[in-house]
Amino acid sequence: MVSFTEVCSLTLKRLISMRNLFLLLILINVSVHAQSTWKLHVIDNTLSGADGVKLADINNDGRLDIVTGWEEGGLTKLYLQPEPKMIKEKWPSVIVGKTPDVEDAVFADMNNDSKPDVVSCLEGDTKKIFVHWNKGRDVLNTENWMQEVLAASDGLMMWMYAEPLQVDNRNGVDLIAAGKNENAAIGWFESPANPDNLKDWLWHEISPVGWIMSILKKDMDNDGDTDIVISDRRGELQGCRWLENTGVGETQKLRWKNHFIGAKNLEAMFMCMADLNGDGLEEAVVAEKTGNSIRIYKRTHLHDIQWDEQAIQIPASTGHAKSVAVGDINMDGISDFIVSTETGQQTKNGLIWLNGKSLTGSQSPEWQNISALHISKYDKVELIDLDKDGDLDVLICEENFGENSAGLGVIWYENPLK
Repeated sequence: MVSFTEVCSLTLKRLISMRNLFLLLILINVSVHAQSTWKLHVIDNTLSGADGVKLADINNDGRLDIVTGWEEGGLTKLYLQPEPKMIKEKWPSVIVGKTPDVEDAVFADMNNDSKPDVVSCLEGDTKKIFVHWNKGRDVLNTENWMQEVLAASDGLMMWMYAEPLQVDNRNGVDLIAAGKNENAAIGWFESPANPDNLKDWLWHEISPVGWIMSILKKDMDNDGDTDIVISDRRGELQGCRWLENTGVGETQKLRWKNHFIGAKNLEAMFMCMADLNGDGLEEAVVAEKTGNSIRIYKRTHLHDIQWDEQAIQIPASTGHAKSVAVGDINMDGISDFIVSTETGQQTKNGLIWLNGKSLTGSQSPEWQNISALHISKYDKVELIDLDKDGDLDVLICEENFGENSAGLGVIWYENPLK
C-alpha cells in the first residue's frame, strides 16, 4: 500500500512537471511569435493615406532621405534620414507642398542646379503634376519650397507615377510620367532650354496604358540608351512589358515599340527586376492580383522574344498581392522574395517573405511573416539597411488598415535574422 506521504510526493512531482511543460509551451509560443514578426518602427504617422516612398540623398550627408505623398491627407512630405543612433525615432520632416489626390512623389533635379527638387503626381479630380522647387536653403524649412504646376500636365489624365530620365540628351533632365483610367498614357515631358519655366515643357506620348503601377528605367536591348519597363494592371495592354527607346532626334517623340514580357490579362501590380540565377540577365518579378501570385519571367538570351514563366502562389493566410522586392534577407547568399499585400477588411499577415532556398529543392515554398496580424493596405516594398547592422530592413508605407483609419503611415521593419 502507498503511504499518504508518497501520494503527496508523486502529486507534487506531477504538478511540477505539468508546470514546467506549461512554461515550456509558453516559451516556445513566445519564441515562434518573435521569429514570425519583425519589430515595427514609425517614421511618421501624423497624417492619413501614406502612399509609397522614393529615396535620394537630398542634403549630401551620405544617407538616403524619403519623399512621400499622403493621399487622403493631401500633402507631400520630405523626411531626412537621421544618424544611426536616432534611426528608430520619428524622422525630421517638412511639408513641401499641398497636393490633393496625390498618388506619388519622387526626387528629381528639374532645373539641373544640383539641388534635388520634388515632383508630385495627382490623380482624382485634380489631375496635375506639381514641381516643388528646392531653393537650396534649409530643406526642413517650408519656406525653402516653392510649388508650381507643370502646365502640360494640367487636366490631361489622372497622374500616377513619374521618374526623371534624360531622354533626348538636350537641356536638363526630362520626366517620364504615366497615369490611369480615361486618356491614360505613358510618355515624357521634354525639358526646354530654360527648365525653370514650366510652361515650356512639352508632353510626348509613347504608349497608351490602363492603370500604370511600375516604371523602371533599364537598357533592355543593350544598345546604350534607356528603355522603360512597366507593369500595367488594367486595359488592353494589361500585364508587364518594355518600351524600346527609339533613339535620338525626333523619333523619340513618336510611339515607342512595345515588347511584352508576361502577365498578359493579369492584374499586374508592382514589379522589380533582379538577376536571380547569376547569368547576367535580369528577370522580371511581378506581383499579380488575379491569381494572387508572384510571377517570375526569365529569358535565356538578350534578344529573346519569349520569356519563360514561373508562378509562386501566395499563401491564403495573407492578402492580395501588391508588391514584390528581391534581396538576401537571411544573408545565406540566395535571393529571397519580400511581398506586400492588401488584406481588404480581413485580419491577415499583410507583409511576408519567402526563403529563396526553399525554391531550389523539392520542398514547399517557405513563407514567413514580417508584419503582425491586422487589416492592412501596404504599398511598395523598399529594401535598405536602415540601422546599419549589415542586413536588409523593410521600408514601406501602410495606407489604411481599417475603415476611417489613418493607417500605420511611413514605417520600417527591423530585420531580426542576422
